[in-house]
Amino acid sequence: MTATIQNEKMIVSISEKGAELQSVRLKEDHTEYVWQGDAKYWGRRAPILFPIVGRLVDNTYYVNGKSYSLTQHGFARDLTFTIKKQSESKITYAVTSNEKTLQNYPFAFELLVSYELNETSVYVTYEVINSNSEEMYFSIGGHPGFNCPLLPNESFTDYYLSFSTPERLEAGVLKGPFLSKNKLVIAEEATKLPLTYDLFKNDALIFEDMNKNEITIRSHNHNKFVKVSFEGFPFVGVWTPGNDAPFLCIEPWYGIADELEPAKDFKEKKGIQMLKANETFTCCYSITIG
Repeated sequence: MTATIQNEKMIVSISEKGAELQSVRLKEDHTEYVWQGDAKYWGRRAPILFPIVGRLVDNTYYVNGKSYSLTQHGFARDLTFTIKKQSESKITYAVTSNEKTLQNYPFAFELLVSYELNETSVYVTYEVINSNSEEMYFSIGGHPGFNCPLLPNESFTDYYLSFSTPERLEAGVLKGPFLSKNKLVIAEEATKLPLTYDLFKNDALIFEDMNKNEITIRSHNHNKFVKVSFEGFPFVGVWTPGNDAPFLCIEPWYGIADELEPAKDFKEKKGIQMLKANETFTCCYSITIG
């Protein structure tokens, strides 16, 4: 089932499966900004990554000496959420841990996901509630894909990434699905990065410690754009699978894939978040279109 929220300028739809964003359109010209999914390239649109981001070595991690298994990006994207609140321009979805999730992730939780419209922006808020009597550990992140190109008769290479302040673009390098200790300097001081598929030959570009957590996809041919702002998020992934895939993901993360070393205790994992008993973790990123 899909729900819709809207305001004077935009209309947005979300699926109950994974509380996943399905569509973001401008009302004035009906431009669709969200990748609509195609298994030839990537069948999802904007999955929520929880309780891990990326891949675990051997799909394994340890809590108090006991091993558990999670597949890439965790299970939230495949859970059925329920609508907790809805108004014309805001909707909140919720899901809670259950017997099945506890088999692979031994923490009780409630996850709330809200989408709220303001002008031409969608604010995406995650709330992780620790329902345990002790600390819990988790990662969470977004994986929204955007049409690139946005308009017919354009190509991926007509587009570029725009940064509001000069950035030293030093990307973490993946070896397979895992984070290596190597870094790749793409640009020393950039406000623009031309898009080519060759940039993604080793999978995603992973940036951390940016001067300003904001990335905009723009075209050389017109003024349409999509901007992702993710204040506070320690990591962001930028990804397309290549092979002429007509989309690009900008992924704000509180967490990251395992490094290439044996599986370890979950609390020692790079980028892991700790939440005390009965407390709530909240983060928000926004998608602005034009």
